[in-house]
Amino acid sequence: METKVRDPLPTITINTRYENGALHPLERLNLPEHQLVKVQILPPKVQITGQTAQRKVSRFILDELSYLMGGEQPSLIQVEAQLYWRVPVVMTYPTHGKLGIVGHIDVDVETGKLILPPGGLDELKRSAQRLVTHHSPETA
Repeated sequence: METKVRDPLPTITINTRYENGALHPLERLNLPEHQLVKVQILPPKVQITGQTAQRKVSRFILDELSYLMGGEQPSLIQVEAQLYWRVPVVMTYPTHGKLGIVGHIDVDVETGKLILPPGGLDELKRSAQRLVTHHSPETA
């Protein structure tokens, strides 16, 4: 006698955050109480290297702001469930060398897209100007 096998439940992909020894789903799950689930932990999809992120930021800064500014060694950061390269933007001056960091630009590790908040470019300009004014010969 044949018995019909019930169709298995579809595979569901969810995003979770790991905190204090437990996984916490970032969205509501429609599962029965005490439902057993299988968890497969996958590595983040880092498609862009730190060096590539640094080059992208340096090129962007060169095109949009100044040849006296550029990206430095990035750090890998996580914001919510997304990973980014955080690239410090530094100001240099021919007579002083590196003056300091004027801000940062994040780069999506999967797409390489530069993430700059609204007004972020203007804020980098203002920060660079403050740094230059602080290191000008008149203040030395």
